[in-house]
Amino acid sequence: MPIKIQKIEIEFPFLVELPPRCTEFLATAVNLICKKYEAENPDRVMWPAGHGSKPIWREPEEPEFDDSIYHISVAEREAHPKERERKQDAHNISQNNKTTKKS
Repeated sequence: MPIKIQKIEIEFPFLVELPPRCTEFLATAVNLICKKYEAENPDRVMWPAGHGSKPIWREPEEPEFDDSIYHISVAEREAHPKERERKQDAHNISQNNKTTKKS
């Protein structure tokens, strides 16, 4: 049974270099999780909203950024009617393709 999470944390014992291909892999993994969420919640949209150094907020100042933490933020909201329609159309096409392959 799949586990439900809200955060993924990886801590290295000291500073390591994050190769560019690794950031691409992480972004792809997060995007796959967002797409799965959208498939399970047709009235919602979720997407990777930003990535880079982790912002640290201290009111009322501007954020400081911790360059030792690679941070990916994800946003989520209710889908607009046109987004719901587009998602439904994509779902219908996918279902039609599955039916055609079985024939």
